[in-house]
Amino acid sequence: MSDQKRLFEHYNPLEDRVGKSFFEGLPKDPGVYKMFGRQKQLLYVGKAKNIRNRLFTYRRAKMETTSRKMIRLIRMTHGIDIEICETEKEALLLENKLIRTHRPEFNHAKKQPDTYYFIGINRKKEVLQFSLQMHHPKSDFIYGAFKGHRLVRKAMGSILRLLYMLENNIESVFELPLQLTKKLTPMEYELQFKQKDTVITDLWPCLHNFLLGIDMSFIEQLTRYVTDRDLLNSFVGSMILDDLDSLKWFFERCSSRNYQISDQLGLGTPLIPQEKLDDYIIEWVFARKDAM
Repeated sequence: MSDQKRLFEHYNPLEDRVGKSFFEGLPKDPGVYKMFGRQKQLLYVGKAKNIRNRLFTYRRAKMETTSRKMIRLIRMTHGIDIEICETEKEALLLENKLIRTHRPEFNHAKKQPDTYYFIGINRKKEVLQFSLQMHHPKSDFIYGAFKGHRLVRKAMGSILRLLYMLENNIESVFELPLQLTKKLTPMEYELQFKQKDTVITDLWPCLHNFLLGIDMSFIEQLTRYVTDRDLLNSFVGSMILDDLDSLKWFFERCSSRNYQISDQLGLGTPLIPQEKLDDYIIEWVFARKDAM
């Protein structure tokens, strides 16, 4: 073996380690593959509609054109196991289970469903108490679980900022509480009602339906309020548009998706357990395909 090969700089060591016969015997069925390190530690779990095609992408990967993450995985891999499944859906569900159970080093998505957020709201006489929690909150109203750390926290920040601005009739970002101007949304926050006929009271039914994923009337009502007050043409106009856009993304990728999952799969509740969310997403996707 040349010095070049010893350094693994310009060649792929995977076939030498796993064996040419392993690749030649790979089936074209759906399934799951597990990649192991020198000490038999599980490095990565993946799924494929066609196991042969997927693993050949590792075999043929060129060191000079492949991502650093894949290069590192290939260099550390000393063994591969496969498990054939009846369908692609079965492979996806098995992949989820293995990732949650073993939490391999090179897997990131679906690895920690216990970090998926719940949104809790307590509605008191003159206040709404908001909370973001990674466990089932003890609140009057509970929504979730939602995946997407940045997406969920950004949406919560948008809700709090817009409601605060409208409730307190402010037109400048400098009048916002410091907590609502930071990139990381506070995990807990109270919105006080300032008037007898409040904006928050008016918007509450729409907000409830929005977080349940039923409809987008909350965004429509917010847009009407800020337009009537001519806030889109003010100094905070760009921030408001960004917040409204964040809410649309949250609705499409979180609350509305959860609502559709619950409806399509007949769950009987809008609340989805953290550990079930990834599996339900797969079942929902395939249920939609079957319905077409």
